[in-house]
Amino acid sequence: MKLRSALQLVCLVILVIVPLSKARGETVIDLNNQIQTRQQKLTELKKQIETYQNAIAEKQIQASSLKKQLSILDDKIAKSKLDIEANELQLNTVTLQIQAVTLDIGKRDREIDTKRTEIAELLRQINQADQRSLLEIVVLNSSLGEFFAELNQLEALQRNLQTGVNELQAMRTELEHRQQDLANYRTELVKVKEQLELSKSGLETEQGTKQDILIQTKQSENRFQALLFQVQQEQEAANRDIQSLEREVRNRLKQLGKAGIEQLNDANFTWPVAPTKGISTYFYDPTYIFRRYFEHPGIDIPRPQGSDIKAAASGYVARAKDAGLGYSYIMLIHKSGFSTVYGHVNRINVQEDTFVTKGQVIGAVGGMPGTRGAGPLTTGPHLHFEIRSNGIPVNPLDYLP
Repeated sequence: MKLRSALQLVCLVILVIVPLSKARGETVIDLNNQIQTRQQKLTELKKQIETYQNAIAEKQIQASSLKKQLSILDDKIAKSKLDIEANELQLNTVTLQIQAVTLDIGKRDREIDTKRTEIAELLRQINQADQRSLLEIVVLNSSLGEFFAELNQLEALQRNLQTGVNELQAMRTELEHRQQDLANYRTELVKVKEQLELSKSGLETEQGTKQDILIQTKQSENRFQALLFQVQQEQEAANRDIQSLEREVRNRLKQLGKAGIEQLNDANFTWPVAPTKGISTYFYDPTYIFRRYFEHPGIDIPRPQGSDIKAAASGYVARAKDAGLGYSYIMLIHKSGFSTVYGHVNRINVQEDTFVTKGQVIGAVGGMPGTRGAGPLTTGPHLHFEIRSNGIPVNPLDYLP
């Protein structure tokens, strides 16, 4: 019979479903209640974090003083601690969600096992009935009524089998959905763990920044104001220098003709240092500690003092400024109107008016207070990295892979 052959094929497909490992312990309801409690706590933490963010933004538009800056850093430290608590709570929540889904998958897996057993029994009964011809059925039944009753029973078995197959397929589809949920939660778990590490790194940075400012200023308001003025002057001078060099160097490259332009290659950027600890200060960051005096036209990437800095793209060394204990930086000119700036450089490996290739080591990370190239009021070892288009700062994260 064609129906028999088709159903046997369905049976073979069904039997390849491999049961998953069954989670033990708490029930799905218990886990979901714990998840809900943690999500409510997470919502409360996010409100507290927002309160600190608003307080930081409000203080930064006010006149700067040592006391004010320390107060901002205290708020940032408190916010970082809440970030860590929120991330740990999120980590715990996702772990519970994984446990809940695993339990649910185990339950559905057992339901599929039961349904497969029911279908196997129906197939056995149908197969047994299918071995007899219609003549045998007529001979073995003493009346026509019994004959039709047996035929009706066979048809009922076939209908039940079809219903069972449909239910099994629905169970299998739902199981696949839950397995995808599990995969998504595991992916989220990895991301939350990474964010937790970045939050811990952020707390270390803020605590280090506060300590560095206290050391550099010796808790003197006059010294703080003097250092702040020095930072402002250095940044303004660097910006003027970069803008004027942008035009000057491009004119110089035009005079070199094809030979000069070809050495620039492309302007597809790579990370100058690995962002293993994330970004400590973003492009035009609203929480930048000195924003009232000047914007932050790049990103700060925390790295150990002395780490190699690599050219983000092939280019021409327009400036390799060694300012002693002041703000030292390197500027490269690239194709298509782009340029890059590498600030707080502790060591310079290149010379001006030379070409470099993408990935070439051009210097070393600085930023440790009181060290070469760091400048005043630095916040610990990091690379300040800028990308400019036709002399105008753009967000490096829009161009980095």
